[in-house]
Amino acid sequence: MKQKNITSPTLCISIAKQSGMFGTIVHNAGYEALNLNFFYKAFSVDDLKNAILGVKSLGIRGCSVSMPYKQDVIKYLDKLDPQAAKAGAVNTIVNTGSKLIGYNTDVDGVTECLKKFKNKKNDVLVLGAGGMTRAVLVSLESLKFSNIKLSSRSRKKGLKLLEDFNFEFISWNEKEKLSPNMLINTTSVGMHPNSSQMPISKIAVKNSKIIVDVISNPAESELIKFANKCNKITINGLTLAFHQSLSQFKLYTGRNPPKFKMQKAINEFYK
Repeated sequence: MKQKNITSPTLCISIAKQSGMFGTIVHNAGYEALNLNFFYKAFSVDDLKNAILGVKSLGIRGCSVSMPYKQDVIKYLDKLDPQAAKAGAVNTIVNTGSKLIGYNTDVDGVTECLKKFKNKKNDVLVLGAGGMTRAVLVSLESLKFSNIKLSSRSRKKGLKLLEDFNFEFISWNEKEKLSPNMLINTTSVGMHPNSSQMPISKIAVKNSKIIVDVISNPAESELIKFANKCNKITINGLTLAFHQSLSQFKLYTGRNPPKFKMQKAINEFYK
């Protein structure tokens, strides 16, 4: 009996301290829609260095990087895209066969979601000081938002981050006194398994108009739930993740993403 010539799929993965299903659902839906011989798999990783060595040695085409590795991963890469260099964080790695190149498609996702607000006078309060925070700040800067303030639980990390941006730092205890038009949470407060938490008071949410939360696990954070109850304009982590995944898809495959099929798969999974 003659055996069929079966080609192994091109593998793309994600690495995080706690892996989720988002990337697996959205990317594999895109591969299937375009009949690409690609496969995407999520991994929970404790040993970042050896995980990245594995990406290179095993010929893994693409690697998505999530909390808390977006900054630490840089030292294991061969080259940075200018946008990732500006952000000082990487969420996407492309393996060219000889070099691992780091990108930041989080900036793309945030920009796509916030660009409709760019011509309005919005003062913005950003919470956090991690890799996703940097992506948000790069996006706000490129969209020419003004009056941006940053508050983080670690004053040292917040001030260090702002060395690269001309924004104002507000201590964590002082953030409740502000009433920004736009509030953006980039911290892990409210992430599974501590999904009942909020990074800021309900009063502060009520005093804001637009609420953005980067958390995608759970699909709707406590912050977004409460903001929706208050009839605020909201952008949740899944929306941000979807838009950044479109840029990832093109980097991994060289093909334009089938947006409708990918969005449909996400809607069906999280409904």
